[in-house]
Amino acid sequence: MRRRSGKTLLGGARESLHSGMALLAAAVEPTLGPLGRLVAVERETSPKTKAPDLLNDGATIARRVWALPDRWQTMGLLMARHAAAQVEEAVGDGGSTTIVLAHAIMTEGLRHIAAGCDPMRLRRGLERALPVALQAIERTARPLQDDQHILSLAGAITGRDDLARLIHECFDVVGPHGVIEVRPGHGVAHDREYIQGVLWNEGWKSSHFVTQGGAAVLERPYILFATHRLTKAAQLAPLMSALIEANEARNEQRGLVVIAFAIESDALNILVTNKVRGVLPALAIHAPGAGNDRFEILNDLATLCGGKLFAEEAGDRVESARLADLGQADEVNAIRSAFTITGGKGRPAAIRQRIAEIRRSLAHATGNAERDRLTERIGKLLGGVALLRVGGATEAERSHLMQRAEEAVRTIRIGMEGGLVAGGGAAFLAAVPALQQLELEGDEARASTILRRALLAPMSALIRNAGYEPGPLIHEAIARGDGFGFDVRAGTVTDLWAAGIVDPLRVVTTALRAATSCAAMALTTEALVHKPRSTRDDDVMLNP
Repeated sequence: MRRRSGKTLLGGARESLHSGMALLAAAVEPTLGPLGRLVAVERETSPKTKAPDLLNDGATIARRVWALPDRWQTMGLLMARHAAAQVEEAVGDGGSTTIVLAHAIMTEGLRHIAAGCDPMRLRRGLERALPVALQAIERTARPLQDDQHILSLAGAITGRDDLARLIHECFDVVGPHGVIEVRPGHGVAHDREYIQGVLWNEGWKSSHFVTQGGAAVLERPYILFATHRLTKAAQLAPLMSALIEANEARNEQRGLVVIAFAIESDALNILVTNKVRGVLPALAIHAPGAGNDRFEILNDLATLCGGKLFAEEAGDRVESARLADLGQADEVNAIRSAFTITGGKGRPAAIRQRIAEIRRSLAHATGNAERDRLTERIGKLLGGVALLRVGGATEAERSHLMQRAEEAVRTIRIGMEGGLVAGGGAAFLAAVPALQQLELEGDEARASTILRRALLAPMSALIRNAGYEPGPLIHEAIARGDGFGFDVRAGTVTDLWAAGIVDPLRVVTTALRAATSCAAMALTTEALVHKPRSTRDDDVMLNP
């Protein structure tokens, strides 16, 4: 059998990886800082008819770069891109910083290897120097409590003072765990809306449930929560009969809201029929979320409203439900695409316990998406939702600002959880004295020098983007002590804490950890192997 073989690069492997990282760093470095530039990236679909995307988020730009003409350089690009994506997934920001740091460490490391240093000893030195640098940075952290710091952080990420003020207001209203949903606005101006209660993006299942102006509104309803797929009228008929009798006995007209994994066929028809005929106000809503989240969200809602969750997995039968098993609320309001529950009647102690359980899960969340979902659930249990509507003169501008607003919300929330450090790359400068005092021997000592010099790269990029020469300004910032750095807007070296220029601690440490790991792996790579795109043989010969 003849097989296509890949190609192997034995000489110049590290140099090729470095070249790929350098090209990616050149694309994302201009985006760093409040005076960072935009990068125009051709759209993946219909590039001839639509304007390019204008981006200033390093991880997003990196994701849009798939390959380089040189396959060996592509490997270096993909290593840096993967590191940036990991940081963005973990903390929601820091992709550009990760790429710039990885490239700087790689550049310094190659210089020392060319001078005769052993790559493996350099790697061990980097692994020993990294914890020292991280500890030095963590010692400078402060909690995120000051309004000015929130405003400055939001302004630095979005680049818009008006949008930053609205983001700060949203956090002030809904709190650190409150839900802030970023949505497209109408026109150029930005706006916000606050909703009391729980809001989820899942609407009524039939327009027959509508009571006024496209919305289905039920006051003081009973609410059934179930993980079942409801398809038969017999599943809901006993409960509906009991509620009708209770209404007649009490001279009331309280309705029934059913929130389940699926409500279809005869089960949906019996609810519609009773509502249309005026026998019983009713509303059917599919459970929001996807996968296991649907179960957890239903459990949250049942706790909030004081009802029992009828779980098919536990053998619960909807046919046996009683009125005492149902949740209650002041109002349920549903439109085609969303529903809100206001004034849930759950026990405060049970709600607090449920929130505490989710917060314990939040502390162990590994990914940005998981953290966002848990935070959203906490915010909705706390009962407040802010809708931030982002405007723009064009579709491209609106899309860009929405991305920046989402990143600002996520980053501020991370800062509230883990604290802040001085921004503008100054946090990395705090590790320089600690690395100077680190006692290592031989080539491992060279690694401390490599990391120390690389830590200057983020601030250097910020200063260059502002049109200044980095060297003298960085020297002055180091001489003036911790917390001092270059304010690119004011054009002076200043106390960044006083100026409100800050970064979340977790973003800084996660970026440094990922960049060091990426560069250390690249520095100890001796050969590159390229596999062909297709493993199918042109000619196949089988010899029994």
